[in-house]
This record gives sequence, structure tokens and C-alpha cells, in this order.
Amino acid sequence: MNAWLDRLSRGATGGPSSRGAAWARRIGAVVLLANLVMPGWAPAADGPRGFRSLAPGVLTVIPADAALDDAIQRGALVEVTKGQQALAWVPKRSAPTTTFVELSRRLEYPRDIWCLEFAFKPPRQIDVDIPAGEGRMRRAAVWYLVYRVKNVGGRRIVVGKNDDGQPDPAQRTVETFEKPVRFLPHFVLESREGLAADEGLASYRAYLDRLVPSAMNAIRLREDPSRQFLDSAAMAAADIPPGEERWGVAIWEAVDPRIDYFSIYVRGLTNAIRWRPRPGEEIGPEDRPGQHIEQALESLRLDFWRPGDAAGKEAISIGYRGMFERMALGGRVLAALGWPGRITAQPVVGLKRLKLGWDSPGLVEPVGEGPGTSLKPLETVFTSLAGVDDATARSQAARDLFGDAGVESLETLARSAAGPVDAEFDAARRKALEPLGLTPEAVAAKPLVSLAKIVRGLDEAPDLATRKARAVAVFGPAAVRLDWLRRAVENARTLAAIEATEAEPATVARLDARDAFEAIATAIGAVPADERQKLVAAMFGPQGPELFREALAVHEGIDHSWVFRYEN
Repeated sequence: MNAWLDRLSRGATGGPSSRGAAWARRIGAVVLLANLVMPGWAPAADGPRGFRSLAPGVLTVIPADAALDDAIQRGALVEVTKGQQALAWVPKRSAPTTTFVELSRRLEYPRDIWCLEFAFKPPRQIDVDIPAGEGRMRRAAVWYLVYRVKNVGGRRIVVGKNDDGQPDPAQRTVETFEKPVRFLPHFVLESREGLAADEGLASYRAYLDRLVPSAMNAIRLREDPSRQFLDSAAMAAADIPPGEERWGVAIWEAVDPRIDYFSIYVRGLTNAIRWRPRPGEEIGPEDRPGQHIEQALESLRLDFWRPGDAAGKEAISIGYRGMFERMALGGRVLAALGWPGRITAQPVVGLKRLKLGWDSPGLVEPVGEGPGTSLKPLETVFTSLAGVDDATARSQAARDLFGDAGVESLETLARSAAGPVDAEFDAARRKALEPLGLTPEAVAAKPLVSLAKIVRGLDEAPDLATRKARAVAVFGPAAVRLDWLRRAVENARTLAAIEATEAEPATVARLDARDAFEAIATAIGAVPADERQKLVAAMFGPQGPELFREALAVHEGIDHSWVFRYEN
């Protein structure tokens, strides 16, 4: 560059030229300014001239899936093997496998499979103006993912022939091929993170990629003004020739800002497919082939996490499968271990005074039922307290289990359901208690027995919103104390389950969430197999066993996976 500027500053004969020198100074200033403002302005060694050069590690490249099992599918024709069972027979002079029904069990379906190479930058957020209707715009935060797709060709399995010229399955070779590919983007941002107390440890949220034209220019200016970025519609408009690449942006609106763990599923990167009979369907003899089959295209799963709000909304990092589950379960353990100090009580001692343990009937919700917000465990505790005849022993058990704050909550609930109130609230309260066979006077006479009946009735509500409305009708503003008491019982049960393992609570409490999960998982692994699932459910609630399996299935270091999802 310097030599070229020097030549430009001299005339044709090599002598000084004031005009050339002026031009040289101007160009030099432009180059200097470009390098100061856009350090990546200089052409990258591996990219087209003028594009911003990305630092090493900024772009994560996912190689095309090269698994050969996608190129040849095997399966049964269920409309024959199940729907035509009346035609099944055993020949006397031929092998049983040569009949029509038996041949339909071992079918092969070879296909040409292509898969795009996918590269991406971690998701980011940006504030942009988006249409709000009636010609108005509103400022909103959107999440977006910058990515690159490249057509790297495909693969096929070729079956050779034997000496008789017949196909020989033993002679198979793999060939590569090139062809234009149409990428039809389908991006879904999903989270299973429970963000509220009534959602348990996991709660499903999903957001589909949106077309937000007003955001595209802002994203381009931020990421690389020299590069063309395509939204999902523009990306799907034309084929990608062999060896070529395209850059795109996936955008999501109205994503819950509290989400810290999420996955992005990308469909359309490959034509690899799976199929299966729809679960539970009856197959008849007159049904056409394929009538009972559901299909799934292969998707790429990417996992991400945000370290926390303090790091800013730009701090989104690549995670791994099982990370959310490990953090959620480890966090649940740490919350329970810190609970006795918060309420100054001995929850496990309180359970033992009531002759309850982690495996007591009614203290553990059925696995898979709801998000873990059932009031059944609280009903069990109220019933057990009511069964203690000695008032002093009953008071001590309640104080050990709930602490002073919990005892106050119990008394407040009883007063709210039985004490004097204004006429309007009393009418609503009596109406809510009537289906339970209770009155305020009955609650005053037997408060603990009545509270057990009330929470049983609330637990039978069809949904959480209805349950909350009924609770307010009975307890008024004090209804919020029910959730506090429910969580207290859950924490006591978790502590009792931890105590049933060989884990050292004091040691685990000093760990972070991931290490706490590792320690507890090791301790659970030492429990007899026939008790393990029930112990996990007691420790983590009805969602626990599924989350525990997911947490153990994939280990740290795996930043992506190819999955088939049946979404029909």
C-alpha cells in the first residue's frame, strides 16, 4: 500500500507531482479512517473482498451430517404386515420368509441424501422499530441469529451386482454427488425453563422465526454493512448452487426476557427423513399404504444459555444438551439445602415428628402429572398435623416443619377462612366452601381438618387459574400463603430424600448448581435401582425423572445434535 501511494505521489517521469501527492494523502486518510472505524474492512484471506473478517471462534461451523444410515431406510410395510394378517401363511416347500407378508417386513428404501453445512454466531438482541398497526411503529427488542449455509453436496449408496447381473446387497459403495439445493428455513426457539413458581422445574415455550423487514437493515449495519443477509423468505426464493454459500438471519419477536436456557431447532438443512406408524392407530385390511405413517425431517439442535442479567443481554453463550436440566436440578438441590437457614427450622425433623418420610404415600405426586404444583403433599401434611392429639407435640411439629413464618401462615389461613369479615366477602366465602361441605363455623371448630379438605378441593380445579380464583374466594389476600406452604413441604421432602442418600449436605451446599447436580447424581446412582426413580421424584417432583434422564443422557462438550422430531 505504501509503495503504491509513493508511486501515485510522483509524476509519470517519477518526479514530484503536487496533484498526485494530494490524491495520495486523501486516499491514505480514507484507508486510515476505514481501519479505525471498521477494523475488519480489509479483505479477509478466506472471504470476498470488502466483507468483515470474523475473529477465530466467532463463527461456529457445523459440518454436514455424513451419517450413512440416512441414505438407506429399512422398515416394514405395516399396511401389509399388520393390516393383511389374514394373508399370512407358512409354505411347505419354500422358506417362510418368501411369503408376501414376510417380505413386507424387510424392505429397504435407498435415497439420495444432501445436507448443508451450517455456521452461526451466538444469538443476539437488538432494539428496533416494528409495525404496531394503523401506520404506527413501536420500539421492541428482537432476538436474532446470524448464520451461513453452504452447499457441500450429497451422498448415495450404490448397490453392486453379482455374477448373474442381479443386485447384491453385500456389494455397496458410497458415492458423492453435487446438485443445487433449495434451503427452506424453519427456525424454532424453544425453552423448557420454569420461570414462575406455578410452572415447576420445566415449562414449555416456543417461538417461530418471524419476518421483520424493519429489523434487517439494523442487523446488517451492526453485523456487516458490506454483506447481504437474507431473511427466511428471501433465503427460500432460489436454489444454492454446489459449492456456494448464503448468509441469513433468523428473527424472533416477544421472547420472554427471563429465559436463560433455550434451544434453537433448524429444519430444512437436509432431506434426511424418518417415518413410523402413528402411535395407537388401528390398521385395517382395506387401508392404503402410508395412511398410518407420520414423517419427520431431520433437524439441527443448538443449545444456548445466558449467564445472567448482570452480564447484559448480549451475553449469550453456546451450551450443550442436558445443561438446562443439570442446572435446574442442581439449583433445586441448593434451594432446598438453604431453606432451613432461611426459615430457621428443621424441616426433616418436622416430617419425622409426623411419621412422614420422602417415600410416604401422598407426599410424592405421581410421576409425569403436572408441573409439580399439586397441593396433595400439603393436604397430607395438614391431615397428619390434625392427627396429632397432643397440642404441644402438634405445635412443635409444625414449628420444626415450617418455622415461625409457616406457623403464622397456617394461623392466617385459618382466620381468613373462619374469622369475621365484611358481608360481601362472607357471602363469597360461604359459596366457595359449600361444595366442600364446609362453613366458616366448621373451619373454626376444626381448622387443620378443614384446611386439608379445602386444599383437596382446590387441587381438583381444572387449571391453575381456576384454583387461584377459588383460593381467593376462601382466603382472600391470604391465599398467596398456600404457595409458600406448598414450597415448604416440597423443600422438606427434597431434604428428606437427600438425607436418604450418601451425599454430604454441607459439602454439596458449597458447590455451584452444576457441581451440586454431579454430586447428587453420584449419590443417587448408589441407591438400589428399584428405588431410584421414586427417590428422584421425591427429590425433584413429578418432572424430576424425565429431567434427570435428560441431564444424564448427554455430557458437556457436545454443542449440537441432529434429531428427528415428530410434530404432527
